Amino acid sequence: MRPAECLQGVDLPGNWHVVSILTKPNTSTGGKFSVGYKAVNDKGQTAYLKALDFSSAFQSPDPARALQQLTTAFNFERDLLLKCKGRRFKRIVTPLADGSVNINGSYGPLNNVMYIIFELADGDIRSQIAQWHSFDLAWALRSLHHSAIGLQQLHTLGIAHQDIKPSNILVFPIEGSKVADLGRASSIHCESEVDSFPIPGDAGYAPPEQWYSWKISNDFSPRYLYDFYLLGSLVFFFFLGCSATQAIETNLLKAHNKQFDQTDFLHDLPYIQSAFIESLEALKTSASKLAGNSADEIVMIVKQLCEPDPRRRGDPKVLRSRRPQHDLQSYISRFDRIAFLAEKRMTRQ
Repeated sequence: MRPAECLQGVDLPGNWHVVSILTKPNTSTGGKFSVGYKAVNDKGQTAYLKALDFSSAFQSPDPARALQQLTTAFNFERDLLLKCKGRRFKRIVTPLADGSVNINGSYGPLNNVMYIIFELADGDIRSQIAQWHSFDLAWALRSLHHSAIGLQQLHTLGIAHQDIKPSNILVFPIEGSKVADLGRASSIHCESEVDSFPIPGDAGYAPPEQWYSWKISNDFSPRYLYDFYLLGSLVFFFFLGCSATQAIETNLLKAHNKQFDQTDFLHDLPYIQSAFIESLEALKTSASKLAGNSADEIVMIVKQLCEPDPRRRGDPKVLRSRRPQHDLQSYISRFDRIAFLAEKRMTRQ
């Protein structure tokens, strides 16, 4: 067994006790370098413990450097989370505690397992939808509203998430949806290894310009616009069961026999935009059935958030103003309003 898999039954500082290991669902796309546990404290609070698994470093040609990179990434994410916790952001999953524990065994330097403890969620939005007997429009829109707030909160700290996807939006019984996992985030205030990655997050959700390593500018602002696209992609997931990227790629291949090929982004952009329009038509068809009168506005929001040309991505009113292009406030307000209308209609039924 790997050291990170040996925490069951262990007592931790702060009166935490590790109860049992958690099995990842088959649909999970995250947590490649961690092991999850259920933990409880002396007050009866149940939590999720994320134990870092650094054993893969010793399969590297340079184990010492690989271990250093994993440790640095852990510390970077932990520091970002603590900043969010210090601001008491309600839409970001922040830690209850963190530390390290020594595991008895012959694992050498890996005997010391680092961990972070979080409040325990009911699951992510993918697992939530899997339990539905019928589509819950009010819940989906409120989840999108909460996700937009979470991203805005990160952006106010100079943090771009860069890996928003269904498995990284966690659902809590009272608080609703929260943004989780800053393992692929970048910060304007300090560099990280992720900054050099052409596609920091999950390639299946990545905006088209990342596939071509194309940026509006060399400053930090394009990273915020990745989050715009990823937020809009969540709408595709709710209404079509796929990401915006998957929808665009399907139509790009069908109509033009092309794929994202990492050559000339501006040359391929007209083809990508044509495929995007086809994707919006499919989204509109589904939204019209599931969202009724709100369908047109939902599609318009996605059209702006997922615009393939990052120079035009976002609210046109903001683009014509002196406000930062990455200001999400208008989308927070719009998701809030249409969620409220859906909730109101639901209470009347």
